Amino acid sequence: MREQLVVLDTLQRIDLELSKLEENLNDYPRKISDFEFELKTAKERLERLDAEKQTLQKNKTRLEQEVSSNEELVKKAEQKLFEIKTHKEYEALQKEIADTKRRNIDLEDKVLEDMTRIETVEAEIATGREDLAAKEAEYGEKINGYKEKLEEVKSVYEPKKEEKEKIASRISPELIPIYNKISKRNGGVLALAKKELCTGCNMKIPSQLFNEVLTHTRFIQCPNCQKILYTEEELNSAAKPE
Repeated sequence: MREQLVVLDTLQRIDLELSKLEENLNDYPRKISDFEFELKTAKERLERLDAEKQTLQKNKTRLEQEVSSNEELVKKAEQKLFEIKTHKEYEALQKEIADTKRRNIDLEDKVLEDMTRIETVEAEIATGREDLAAKEAEYGEKINGYKEKLEEVKSVYEPKKEEKEKIASRISPELIPIYNKISKRNGGVLALAKKELCTGCNMKIPSQLFNEVLTHTRFIQCPNCQKILYTEEELNSAAKPE
């Protein structure tokens, strides 16, 4: 029984180590993914701003060309006014000139709007590039660090699983389902019994049951948390070489 207690104690220590390793195996890739996602998001934002800037510049160029073309039309129409002989034609041409000039005013307003937006976008691009450069430096270092840690964990994990299998093979068959059940529910499997208290859940152990724990004749489980109870004397004597 005492030998089995040492095996259980060793096994639960290995399980705790494996649990931490598995936590890191899940946690490190998630952290790497989070940093990579932030970098990707920052790059995509810059790409969107660059695309918007190009669209604005093309639109601004098109509007300016239309304004220039309209100015030529107005200039020619104003010269033509002196050649017109009927009042009706004169009024029609004047209206055409006025409409074209109003159209140009609207176009020039749109050009100014595009210029203002281009300036804003350029400022956002400059800030975005600085932010991206800072993130690439900071996150790149962190990503590499987590990748190194991940490889370290992987190198330890499989040997630790093999070690667990060797230790588990030494457990009495009747204890295996008990161990697995308690381990899944409570984490630790063993609990120190001291002064009629279970240190695993701090609940009082019935006196008769506590006396059985002290005799070390069979494995006793805490009525409350179900952990296997042991005494300091029992574990210490079991750990000592004969």
